[in-house]
Amino acid sequence: MTIPPLAEQHRIVAKVDELMALCDALKARLADAQTTQVHLADAIVEQAVA
Repeated sequence: MTIPPLAEQHRIVAKVDELMALCDALKARLADAQTTQVHLADAIVEQAVA
């Protein structure tokens, strides 16, 4: 098995780091959206029973 040249390895690692940061940001946005959804559902239920 051959491994890529060191410069290419560094580019791969940099890209993986970039993609992992993007995944972390997306997970955070999904968590925020889920929290908003729960708050909206609570507000709708509160209005329905008021």
